Amino acid sequence: MIKQVFNISASRQTVYAILTDYAAYSKWIPGCERHAILSSNGNVTDTQIVMTSMKRMELQLRFEAEPVQALRFRMTKGKDLKRYSGTYRLMNAADEKSTVIIAELDIDAGFLAPKFMIDRAATKALQDTGEALNTYLSSEDAGRFLAAPTKPGEKETRLLRNKRILQVLKTAGGYRIWLLGETFTVKAGDA
Repeated sequence: MIKQVFNISASRQTVYAILTDYAAYSKWIPGCERHAILSSNGNVTDTQIVMTSMKRMELQLRFEAEPVQALRFRMTKGKDLKRYSGTYRLMNAADEKSTVIIAELDIDAGFLAPKFMIDRAATKALQDTGEALNTYLSSEDAGRFLAAPTKPGEKETRLLRNKRILQVLKTAGGYRIWLLGETFTVKAGDA
């Protein structure tokens, strides 16, 4: 599983709205030729996507949205990959105006290419997607997602912040690190 963290210069509501506008993926996601919605039921949407990276691939993906918090996706049909899934988790940045996205991508290409090459390509794809999303935010197409200022008398919605993504605790033997739900131990001699 490949993980990347990137900062997007827009609110969580805006970022979530763009990530769940599946029909517009071909306008900003690198390598996306076409993305069509097959069906939608509540927060679950099935789509068909044509991507060009190492080779041209056609996949069907199921997106499961957790409003303004996370977007999960997984391949439901495709002949080129054994497994393709991922998650975008959204958090308020420290400035309360930007969004931090924690992106995870899991790809199993089988015999298509060696794992180290797939991991390298997936890391680059996540980095490019973060940059493309920031670039898309300055385009005219994204203007419709930018939140309009609240009108007098209109109630403003405030999101709760996630409590932490990283915690470092010094112990007698070294450090205990909690990162995104996983705990790691670093001994004093290893640091």
